[in-house]
Amino acid sequence: MNKKIKNEVNLDFVCFGITDACTLRCKMCQKWKEDIFIKENSGVPTLKDWKNCINSLRSIAKGPLQINFGGGEPLLKEDVLELVSFSKSKRFAANIATNGYLIDEKMAKRIAHSGLDSIIISLDSLNEDTHDYLRGVKGAYHRAMDAIESLEKYGNGLYKGVCCVIYEKNLDDIPRLLEWVDSDPRLNSIYFMAAMQPNNTALDSRWYDKEEFSFLWPKDPQKTSLVIDKLIDLKNKGSKITNEICQLETFKLYYAHPERFVKNTKCNMDSALHISSCGDIFLCYRWGLLGNIKTDDLAEAWYSEKAEKARQDIANCRDNCHFLLNCFFKGDYPFELCDTAINK
Repeated sequence: MNKKIKNEVNLDFVCFGITDACTLRCKMCQKWKEDIFIKENSGVPTLKDWKNCINSLRSIAKGPLQINFGGGEPLLKEDVLELVSFSKSKRFAANIATNGYLIDEKMAKRIAHSGLDSIIISLDSLNEDTHDYLRGVKGAYHRAMDAIESLEKYGNGLYKGVCCVIYEKNLDDIPRLLEWVDSDPRLNSIYFMAAMQPNNTALDSRWYDKEEFSFLWPKDPQKTSLVIDKLIDLKNKGSKITNEICQLETFKLYYAHPERFVKNTKCNMDSALHISSCGDIFLCYRWGLLGNIKTDDLAEAWYSEKAEKARQDIANCRDNCHFLLNCFFKGDYPFELCDTAINK
């Protein structure tokens, strides 16, 4: 058992990576590939393990908190909607990030019945070929569009948003996508993300220079900056963009100088919790395994010496990663490029 220590850090962000399985074969993500750890060890947590985890989370949370269910494709996970309902019974808000592929009318009704607060659907472009190319499966675009319609019809007022990552491949399509979201009453929001090194590839601080990822990383920083400036202008005029303006400004710095750390303060992942598909507990996946929900209490892990060591490592980290820029962005605008290069 980890030794408990005093911890004054408030928990701000929770993500359950409920499964690494996926319906799609996205070119920017390889999570759908075989998980060697699960194959060689005791497997995934049971429904009871996840519920125990949520119960323990209630003892950590000091205020309102949302559980984000992600993947892979979380709707592939058996009982994920039961976990949503259980989370709601414990007074947590619940969100699902999905590619929309599995959401037909029947699934939309189940989602509404679960009490889910919000759902975010990945949509890279209104160009069908572009979206399907990035997602690796023909028909993914039409499935996403059908999902939006089914959720509107049966979702009982469910908050529905779109998430789009800014890539070279879809850069020219972003203004039209935003215009469509802003004009579509079915959708509540659009959230933009910055391109990251694909999941399950060997960590490489210069990944964006690799030819194999050239379709992801924008080739023209000035053009990219102009597109983001357009987003900022529309955000100021009342667009449905949910990114903070300082976050979009940070994207500009990142795309112009990906080799430099974009924040002038530390990363905020010391106040986050991640649970992997096999039950491993992390603050940040890069810094320190704290335990596993199959055998360890989540609250004890949060207050452990291991967690404090991870927080120290996070404070010294200089990686422009997915969580820093995208999923758990916390602004300290104005951002300035740090003198320190990112981790090698």
